[in-house]
Parts: sequence; C-alpha cells; structure tokens
Amino acid sequence: MNTISDGGTTKHQQILRHIKSLAVLTKISVRQIAKELKVSEGTAYRAIKEAENQGLVSSIPKVGTIRIEAEDEKEIEDLTLNEIVKIIEGEILIGSENLTKTPNNFVIGSYSPETLKQYLRKDSLLFVGDKPELQLLAINAEAHVIVTAALKVSPEVIEVAKEKKVSVVSCPFNTFEAVSMLNRGIYDRLTDKELVFVEDIMVKDVYYLTSEAIVEDWHRKSLQTGHSRFPVVDLNMMVVGMVTAVDVAGADRQASILSVMTKDVLMVEPTTLLTHLSRLLVWEGFELVPIVKGKKLVGVVSRQDILSAIQQTEKQPHVGETVDNLVMSGFKLENWENGKGIKLSGEISQFMIDEDGTASPGTLVTIISTAAYIVARKQYRIKTVLNNLSLQNVQPLAVSDTVQIYAQIIHLEKKSCLADVAIYGQGSLKAKALVNSRIFKK
Repeated sequence: MNTISDGGTTKHQQILRHIKSLAVLTKISVRQIAKELKVSEGTAYRAIKEAENQGLVSSIPKVGTIRIEAEDEKEIEDLTLNEIVKIIEGEILIGSENLTKTPNNFVIGSYSPETLKQYLRKDSLLFVGDKPELQLLAINAEAHVIVTAALKVSPEVIEVAKEKKVSVVSCPFNTFEAVSMLNRGIYDRLTDKELVFVEDIMVKDVYYLTSEAIVEDWHRKSLQTGHSRFPVVDLNMMVVGMVTAVDVAGADRQASILSVMTKDVLMVEPTTLLTHLSRLLVWEGFELVPIVKGKKLVGVVSRQDILSAIQQTEKQPHVGETVDNLVMSGFKLENWENGKGIKLSGEISQFMIDEDGTASPGTLVTIISTAAYIVARKQYRIKTVLNNLSLQNVQPLAVSDTVQIYAQIIHLEKKSCLADVAIYGQGSLKAKALVNSRIFKK
C-alpha cells in the first residue's frame, strides 16, 4: 500500500515526478531510487515499471534502465536511433549516449569502399554484414553502424567506435530483413494524418455528366468549366464511364453520351494510398480518376493533383511507404513492341539488396508479382491476387543495374490466369518466373 507523504502525494507519485525531472539518458536503478528517495526497493521497482509503461524510461540490454523522452514530450517526431534499435530488435554494443539522435540518412553496405564514401557522413546509419573494412569506414566518417545477421564485431571496431563516439548495434536479422522491418515499423507507427490518402487531395466539387446527356452537353460543360474530362454517372450517382475530348471528337452533337464514352474506367476508393494511385495512373495511362464509395461518385483526382501532392510530401520526412512501394517506386511502364504484354523498366536500388550486395529473392518476387498484376489489368482488365510463383534462372543483380521486366498472360481461365515474367539486365536473362494468380474482380 502506498503511504501518504508530505504535501499529500504518495511515494509512488513522488518517484514518478523525480524520474520526469531527470535528464534524458540518465541511468536509473531500483537501489538508487530507493536510497535517494528513502523508499523500499519494492516501491521503487513498481514505480519504475509504471514509468516504463508511461514511456518515461526504457530498459536496454547491457545498458540498463535509462530516462528517455516520452512520446507526448516530443516537439518533433524524428525517428531516433533508440526507436530504430527497438524496431529491428537490435542490441547496442557501444554508444548508448547517441540513442536520442536521428540518423540523417540510411546506407546499405553493398558498395565498394570508394563508392560508399560518397554516401557516408556524420550521423549516417550504415546497415552492413561481416565487412569490417566497411564498418571502420563508416565509423571513421562518424556514422553509426548496424551489423546484421548477429555477426561478431571485432574489438578493433568497438574500440574505434568508442573513440569516435558513435554507436554500433548488433541485429539478429539479415540486411534486407532489417531494412524491411524498419520500413514496416515506420509504416505501422505513422498516424492517419501522416499517411497521404486519395481522400486527402481529391476534389469533392466534381463536374460530371449524367447518362442522359448528349455530346452537345459535353461541349457546353467544357466551355463553362475549362475541363475536357468528365465522369458519367447514372441517376444514383454511380459511375458508368468517362468522356473526354478524344471520345467526342467528330461525334454528332445530338448523339447520346453513352455511345461515345469510355466504359472501362479506373476507379479507386478514398482510402487508397496516394503512392499506389500514382503508379496505377502510370500503368493505366489515365489522366483523371473518379473516386468512389461503392461505385458512387464522391470526388476526382487528376494526374496533376497527384504530382503536386507528391512534390509536397517529398518535403515531409515521415510519409508512410510500404516495402512494395519502395521497391516499385523507380519502375516505369513502357511500350513492348510485340504488343502481347507489358514492359517495366527500372533500376536496382540500395533498398532491394541483401548483405551480399545483390538483389534479394524477396525483391525479385515483389517485382515479378507486381508485373503479373499489371499485365492482367492491361491485357484483360481483370484484378488478380497471387496464388503461387515459381522462380528460376536467378542471376545476381547489383545496385544501379538497369533491368527490364517483360510479362504476358499465357493462359486464362474463368477463375485464374498464368503469367510468364522475365527479368533482363545488361542484355541477358536474370530471372524467369511463372505466376499463377486468382481472378477476384473483373
């Protein structure tokens, strides 16, 4: 039972108040608290556990319990080294005094030492495996190091890190897994307002035409509004098509809008991530997208709206991204001369590689499954979900390698389809796969 002290507060409350008054990174122990505040060790222990629940202290292996900055005390929402260590389940080997620092960039240790020097600077964070020369290169640049795959760190590296006052962290996962966990952890911790959804940028005051309109109505509305693209809706505001200047060119002005409109329209829900829609626009080639709830029109988003929003979000340090989005963000849809499928081209980035410095199998699966999804949409206007994937003929791909992905549907059934996907780099086949997908919506 808590006892009442002078001033009407309990010993428990006094301890919490004392902990809050301590400087960040101050070490705390049960015995120390009990001695300084003249309470039992049991009372001190319970108060410290409560402080941990409130986010005031954190217990770190081989370091002890330290005072940390509580979430509600932060004036900015930087991703600190302490948060990164928690996300990747790491263990601090040296440099616990840096836990409140925010790395200014992230680097994967897949480069040659000469190339790596270009990316490393003070307070960078390097993810690297069993490569002591790269570890020391980073430390001498006053960058922090995460050694992946629970590999041993030499005493020399620890000693230099101590001298340079930087942190070395041991992580039990390989490089690709650690980076993926970090990305996933950031994504999960972001609040809704930090994620950019379609509903955040969509235009709600929409110009549209009804299914009873004629081509003359398009000309009149285009003249009034200055726009050339309009969703077409029925009497229940359900989207039934899209009409553009190309559709009405040369058409009889008394013709029904239904006879000239495009019926195959890309529509998305308001909760769609902006980054996902931006890639859909590239893949599908649309300039204006109706935003719907149950096919009922609630807004529109144009390609220009998305470009403007992306320019703004690039200035924000904490915009949520999934691993898939990181992998596919540098790829573009191109014309494939045979016309039987689709072609994607892009570059292998540092986020795609494992500790050996080559594109990881997980990256290749992401690229291949995405290509299979796009070709199903482009060739047959169907949406699919991956059933299984057979990957073969895998050859190493390094950072900065330019690749081309060719995909085509080779077999289509009522409920499933089979895609053939090939990845080429430097003119030779790097990976090939057969992707079986389930059709879930036409």
